[in-house]
Order: sequence, then structure tokens, then C-alpha cells
Amino acid sequence: MWEIRVVTVGKIKEPGALALAQTYSKRVCGEWRLALDAVSASKRPEPAAKRREETASLLARVPNGARAVALDPEGVSYDTARFSSFLGGLKDRGEAVCFLVGGAYGFDKAALGSTAKISLSAMTMAHELAAVVLCEQIYRAFTLCTGRPYSK
Repeated sequence: MWEIRVVTVGKIKEPGALALAQTYSKRVCGEWRLALDAVSASKRPEPAAKRREETASLLARVPNGARAVALDPEGVSYDTARFSSFLGGLKDRGEAVCFLVGGAYGFDKAALGSTAKISLSAMTMAHELAAVVLCEQIYRAFTLCTGRPYSK
């Protein structure tokens, strides 16, 4: 089974957002698995300290051998077809992937180092909404890669 993990800073608390993320996660099935995970938000008062602590916590949740991909507005933008090809290529190579969704202050860029980055949008959005959009796009990629129908 090929696993995709989505790790957020803080649990998804908004009931509607949580329900949607879980719905898309459950729809990914068969050879694919989509798992949702969370790390605690930092309690430090300074934004830079929050970024360092949260980024370290997120990176610590990346499974051994998995490719870490951070959601960042400066990352590569994909349309749905290219994102599907990106995921399909990882699956074909047997390379698990772990998407990282940062907190309110984003990531510590130095700690991320050479971690791959993708952008869902140039707009800023709440981490809960970003997680839902990402899960939906993962589900859409799953349907494209496996030939299952999904409305366009």
C-alpha cells in the first residue's frame, strides 16, 4: 500500500473542515492510503520561535524514506493534471510522500532546507482550509491515476 500523509500544525478543529478532510481521506482507497496527522502548535510568544519549533515538529513526523513536501506560497504551482502526474510518479517509484501544512506564522525556511515546496495558491489561507483543499486534490489525483470517475 502506498501512503500519503498530511501533517498539520494543530488539529483541524472546525467540524465542517474536519468532516471534509476525513471524507476525502476515506475515499482514497485500494493501493493508496491518505492519513491525516497533526503536531501541537507552539506556545512560544515570538513568531520566529514558533516557526522554528513547529517546523521541527512537522519534519519529525515525516516517515523514514518519505519525501517531505511543504505547502508554501513560494512553492511550485501545479494544475490538477500536473499534481496528479507528480503523485503518480512518486507512487510508481514507491516513494511515500508527507505533506506539511504550517501554522499561522508559516515555516522556518532555514529548518526546511531543501524540502520540496508546493503552492496551493498565492493567497494566504487558514491551515484547516489548506488541509481540506490538499486532501481534495489528493483524492482528485487518486481518481485520475486509477481511472475512477470524479466530477470535473
